[in-house]
Amino acid sequence: MKMLPTSLLALVLLLGWTSCFNSSKGPTEQELNDYIDSTLVGIDSSDVPLEESSFEERLANYESKDRVFWQKPDLVIDRLGDLSEKTVADIGAGSGYFARRLAHKAKRVIAVDIDEQFVEFMDSIKLVELPKELQGRFETRLATPEDAKLRNGEANIVLLVNTYIYVPNRIDYLLRLKEGLASGGTLVIIDFKKKRIPMNNPPADIRLPLYQVEAELEQAGYHRIISDDTSLDYQYIVMATRP
Repeated sequence: MKMLPTSLLALVLLLGWTSCFNSSKGPTEQELNDYIDSTLVGIDSSDVPLEESSFEERLANYESKDRVFWQKPDLVIDRLGDLSEKTVADIGAGSGYFARRLAHKAKRVIAVDIDEQFVEFMDSIKLVELPKELQGRFETRLATPEDAKLRNGEANIVLLVNTYIYVPNRIDYLLRLKEGLASGGTLVIIDFKKKRIPMNNPPADIRLPLYQVEAELEQAGYHRIISDDTSLDYQYIVMATRP
């Protein structure tokens, strides 16, 4: 299948949505997933390493209709507690899979990514998925691999889903993230277990064992490190606090 340029793909999504849905409330989550699936039909990213894949392949991976079953986004978001007065920074937000859901719960969401294509995509898709009263809560931000570009104490919660293993110089990165967290704020890392699981991405040789993530958080000065490797079948959840 010929890949669409990012701006054209976003335009196709926008035009498709506006022509298919006229409700003032906007499309439902299921309608969004169905529409993205139909737009990306024929793209199979299951055997393509994410760091080598195209934008369209990564989008298909992030928005896979199966992801809701193994990622359990509602369970993850519930773990974050009451977000009504909190700012959540979603680092490595990609297509906004979590950030779009968080916008319904949090006072403010900062969707951060190092890929300008995904930042453009999120800016486009929020206009057709999120009700107008929620769009102001959803901010995108272009970052670098070394710096999430958070301002001092800006976020109450920082969330990294399927992102931590790709971070270079992780200890330095964790130290910078700590500056972006408010005092007592929470860092949440969700990534794939280093064990046999029925998924090809990411490959087992680049995944990190849970104990290594815990050790790196401790080295970077985080407190109250709590790990859960049972709630999700393929992933662990690690929560740590900025002192």
